[in-house]
Amino acid sequence: MRFDYAVWKSLPGILGLGYFMQTLHSRAERFTAALDAAGIPYGVCGGFAVIAWVTHANADYVRTTKDVDVCMRRVDLERAAIALKPHGFELTEVMGIPMFLDGPDATPKQAVHIVLAEDPVPDIGEGVRDETFQWKRVELDRLLTMKMIANRAHDHVHVMDLYRSGAIDRTCIDRVPAHLRMPLKDVLDRCDREYGNSPH
Repeated sequence: MRFDYAVWKSLPGILGLGYFMQTLHSRAERFTAALDAAGIPYGVCGGFAVIAWVTHANADYVRTTKDVDVCMRRVDLERAAIALKPHGFELTEVMGIPMFLDGPDATPKQAVHIVLAEDPVPDIGEGVRDETFQWKRVELDRLLTMKMIANRAHDHVHVMDLYRSGAIDRTCIDRVPAHLRMPLKDVLDRCDREYGNSPH
């Protein structure tokens, strides 16, 4: 199922958001199924991985995301392009970021964005897969490291979601690289200050 702008425009109000998330989930499933079939290592990261971890901890804290991010090794990109082409995905690069466009009319914002597993980003690792999310996602400590390396406002929000849902606690500070521990502590401190025991 690919995103169709005409369908999205025809839906009333918030139903359009549901349609968008449904097409995003389909994109992740089609993309990762092709990689699985070809035996290519990967790990879903970014907002989609946060959704999976938060869902398992406390679904009250799940929020939407706008794209699919997948961690891969650069050496596997060419093989992935061959495996994904029959499924409509085309490898391209925008502003130095490799990505796979989903169909001929897809925009870079609708692409599967590739996070390269090369310094400072940690390697893919073994990954986690379960009955709820069939695609493999990066382990929690690796995801936290990626989020704190990126260090954007929405990355901080994702870390707060993981913290508020109970997916992580303060012991996670000691499990990220040393130079990220104080920035991570600052994010968790801010979360406690701003939310505390708030029901929101």
